[in-house]
Amino acid sequence: MFYRKNFATKDSKSLKVRFDKFDEWKGEDDAKLEINQTKNCYNFSFCKGALTPSYGFEQLALPSTQSDAHTTFNIGATEILKAWYFPMYESYSGEDKHYVFYLAQDMTIYFFNVHEDKFMYESDATFTEIPTGAAFRINSDNDTMFFASSADQTVGLNGLGFQTYENIPKFVSGCWYGPYLFLLTIGDNNELQYSRQRIDIWNFDNVKTAELPDIRGGMTQLVALKDYLYLFTNFGITRLSLYSTNADVAETHIYHSTSYIYPQSIAKSGEEIMFFTDDGLYRLKGSGVEKIELPIIANMTANANNDCSGVCFDGKYFLACKYDFGDSQTVGCESGTYVNNAMVVYDMTTEEFEVVRGIDIRQLFTIQTPKVKKLCALFRGEKKGLIGQLTHDGLFFGTPLAKQWNSAQTDFGYAGNDKCVTEVVVRPHTQGTLTISAETQSQQLQIADSDLSQRFRVRVFGKVFSLSFDCQQTAPHISCPQITVEVFS
Repeated sequence: MFYRKNFATKDSKSLKVRFDKFDEWKGEDDAKLEINQTKNCYNFSFCKGALTPSYGFEQLALPSTQSDAHTTFNIGATEILKAWYFPMYESYSGEDKHYVFYLAQDMTIYFFNVHEDKFMYESDATFTEIPTGAAFRINSDNDTMFFASSADQTVGLNGLGFQTYENIPKFVSGCWYGPYLFLLTIGDNNELQYSRQRIDIWNFDNVKTAELPDIRGGMTQLVALKDYLYLFTNFGITRLSLYSTNADVAETHIYHSTSYIYPQSIAKSGEEIMFFTDDGLYRLKGSGVEKIELPIIANMTANANNDCSGVCFDGKYFLACKYDFGDSQTVGCESGTYVNNAMVVYDMTTEEFEVVRGIDIRQLFTIQTPKVKKLCALFRGEKKGLIGQLTHDGLFFGTPLAKQWNSAQTDFGYAGNDKCVTEVVVRPHTQGTLTISAETQSQQLQIADSDLSQRFRVRVFGKVFSLSFDCQQTAPHISCPQITVEVFS
């Protein structure tokens, strides 16, 4: 005779959780987040709802005299330490020229014309340290690119060639404001000097030194914006304006910080100036300064960023920096010695952002001519002798960057209940790995390269879950994940 025994079982109900889109990066506590929101993501873009490649770089390509088609060319440098783009009007030829200057490893300035055949011109200017570069117009009609450092003479290049300017002070920054040329001088006697005399006859009998009491640290950068000249110091910003027939300068201190302002992060876009400090990202607009509240600020400011580089391009602020990803992964340049390992891209209109990981960027700069508009970069490491141009394919000179997206942790709205993830459906368009994790269990799923939806049977038990996607392939387009969860009562 057989007796039936009833075993106690938990009641359960099945949930299907579908990602309509991969949502924006959030900084709130996990309890306030949805599973389609990330708290850690690199080399993936999710601004359009799916996971697609983020930014990358390829070798710079430019037009030539014979053709508007953009082709790559060999710079011929072993290492490029710094670069400058400068549009120059040559009065003797009556033409606009567009030059890129660069300082090579031999500490010599080389240059080429953006729109002509790529012949690398070697200047007579050599330096013992990396100089500052700035463009001024002299003699009323000759545009000149000047280079200055504390250990070297100031030199300038225009259509007449390179020459030394012993009467021009060594400067860290300079620009025109109204009819006056303003310069910040180098060294312990860091001063703001200005004159409306022609710069080729600059002499100290005609130069004014601005009396600026209460300057917040050393003066580092000058930026002309609309009706004012903004003077950046180590720990503040002063707005300057000219008044009276004696060309006196009035100053208004508009920003003071206990955090250091990185001068190489300062970048102008339209009527705004972006900059980065030890405690985050800021924008100057009008007469006010506001902090940009990003959920990744702690990662950006976890390290000193004395070698960061910022530039505005196409309505976005690009910042190459050292970023603390807080994991045990090594991506790209992180497998060796590096200075910077990330580029944060902030959309100044939508306030969305992305993080690129694994590229040691030495410097960012732009080329903007009537025919060419490109964001360019110099690098450390294997590509240190090349100039790169921005791409949106997630490749670094043809090699896919490792991409990862991590979800927030979620209890699917049932705090304290035991659960089991039983099924995952995803449409990946690429090969990669999907990991389902709980408190003590996880399961990795190998995704095949297919345009079709893929269904996986899984069994991961826990109370709180998270997902991560990893991909090292080209052109991913991961969309429409769906998770089936059994919730036990």
